[in-house]
Amino acid sequence: MVERVYAGMSAEERSTRRREQFLAAGLEVFAERGWAASTVADVCRAAALSPRYFYELFGSREDLFRAVTGRIADDVRATVRAAVATPSADPQVRARAVLAALAEYFTADPRTVRVALMESLATAEFRRDRREFLESFGALAARLMRSLRTDPTADGALETSAWVLTGGLVELLITRSAEPVAAGSLDRLLDQLTALYTAAARL
Repeated sequence: MVERVYAGMSAEERSTRRREQFLAAGLEVFAERGWAASTVADVCRAAALSPRYFYELFGSREDLFRAVTGRIADDVRATVRAAVATPSADPQVRARAVLAALAEYFTADPRTVRVALMESLATAEFRRDRREFLESFGALAARLMRSLRTDPTADGALETSAWVLTGGLVELLITRSAEPVAAGSLDRLLDQLTALYTAAARL
């Protein structure tokens, strides 16, 4: 059977494009209106697509929300992987590069903070996803801190310190998401965060 091509795209390509439209619309609607006040109709209007296409791709509004937060989590992991590959033998330089990449990702689009870190508290299922997301942050913090130790054979778990710093970083992202980033303030903040992670690693 020959696949029908419409507007220069196959059915699969059209479906992929509609999915991307719904993901972009979901991010916009959930960030602007919040989970509780948003509807499938809102998302369809923002995507300029019919509900029929929505239900072909997503079983429910919940499924779309989880797809949006899953996309954010995937983007964050890709951002971190790229930053970890920074060609530097200095662990502090690498740690700062990771923190800078995270800060730049979230400040570039504050909607990601609202959806992934705030609206994700709305239901038990979303909270489980959020916890897994933050656990990956905590694991990252522990790896960064381990590399910052002057004695790599030193005993002592880093998990508690990593979780404390992760919680503080999340609250900082939430607080700063509503504020414009002043010139030079991000560099100063990154210097402070790198120093905090280094000090905690060497306790």
